[in-house]
Amino acid sequence: MGKKGKSFVESKDAAVEIAKSVAEVEEQKVRRKVEQHHSKISSLKTPPQEKRRTSSKARLERAKAAVAAKAAQAKKEKAKLRRKGGSSAGDGDASNPQTGPRESSRKSGGEPTKKRVTFG
Repeated sequence: MGKKGKSFVESKDAAVEIAKSVAEVEEQKVRRKVEQHHSKISSLKTPPQEKRRTSSKARLERAKAAVAAKAAQAKKEKAKLRRKGGSSAGDGDASNPQTGPRESSRKSGGEPTKKRVTFG
């Protein structure tokens, strides 16, 4: 009147043998995966050194770009000062030799000298 449980294996010894064989197969799969993972890691150990080189190259490029940007900014500032009249540029200090001669060639009013030509 009650249900009987399904019996796939006749004896308990056979069930234990099947469980052992399944466990061995699974363990072999896991070992294979671990070996593959370790081999990938060992083969990937050399590229990080290359990455370091590229990162140092990248840092060098960034540093060069920063220096170029700083030089461009300084050039823009000089141009602005020239357009304004150069009153705040200083009186030809040694650090900025380009402003010295230009300042001396200007009139005291800050306007550049203009040559006047008459025809006739």
